[in-house]
Amino acid sequence: MNNGKVDWKGSFVAAVTPFAKDGALDERAFCDNLAQLVSEGVHGVVVSGCTGESWALTPEERIRVFRLAVDTVGAQVPVIAGTGTIATRTVIALSLAAKEAGAAGVMVLPPYYCMVGRRDVVEHYRAISDEVRHPILLYNVPRRVGFNLTPDVVEELAALEWVVAIKESSNDFIQTETTVSRVGDRIRVFTGHSAERGVPAVLMGADGWVSSTESQVMGREAIRMYALATTGDVAGAQAVQMRALALDQALKPIGTFPANLKAAMNLVGRPAGYPRRPILPLTAAQIDEVRGSLERLGLAATIA
Repeated sequence: MNNGKVDWKGSFVAAVTPFAKDGALDERAFCDNLAQLVSEGVHGVVVSGCTGESWALTPEERIRVFRLAVDTVGAQVPVIAGTGTIATRTVIALSLAAKEAGAAGVMVLPPYYCMVGRRDVVEHYRAISDEVRHPILLYNVPRRVGFNLTPDVVEELAALEWVVAIKESSNDFIQTETTVSRVGDRIRVFTGHSAERGVPAVLMGADGWVSSTESQVMGREAIRMYALATTGDVAGAQAVQMRALALDQALKPIGTFPANLKAAMNLVGRPAGYPRRPILPLTAAQIDEVRGSLERLGLAATIA
């Protein structure tokens, strides 16, 4: 339970992890992207998550990414380190490393692939909370994990000492609203899929969102959507939300995420690099599709 442990709110960004063409970690591009996002007003960053291709990083690379992020922006905004994986003991080890590196918290999804049940999931988080004793952002992404942190499960998890927040990334907006209603007085509730529903979620009581696509392509325009939504400029927030949605819908059918996001970032002059296999870079034809989408959205002026 949060109990004042964190005051996270606003527009957080799930940062990409740039790789060189040969697959090497591009540390300079990684740090440059974080620094640019913070200069544009983000309230926090999440590294080594889904957007950051955590599954493609070795444990040593993940810890390196945690340290780079903290060294680059950790004095300015919260850095939340994605430490989720299958084995509980591995999550604990990564989370302890993130804590030691200075991360403000860790993001942990339920164990995937092994077809866990509710009891398994609750005890997984209990062990992490008890051993690590550092703020935990639950990550609900059932399409990728195979287990849904429904509001009743989240209510049970919210009683754990170090569970302080959730990123609710199911495709069910009613579930997001219900989660806010059930646990919003005890933990921070962030929505995922902010390009689709960031503004509606905040207007319904969410504390903010963790974005991927719009903030890292549109930059300041998308990042300020939170301020517009929370200061009464609903019309302005709606206009940005619709542009973010159009961008998201245009990119989704092209290639595989986050290769499509990285291609768009590269085209607008933001440091994204390449994806890491098995995800392949976009083809020349696909890059042309992305370029056309950016031009139709009026983002071509920033294309390098």
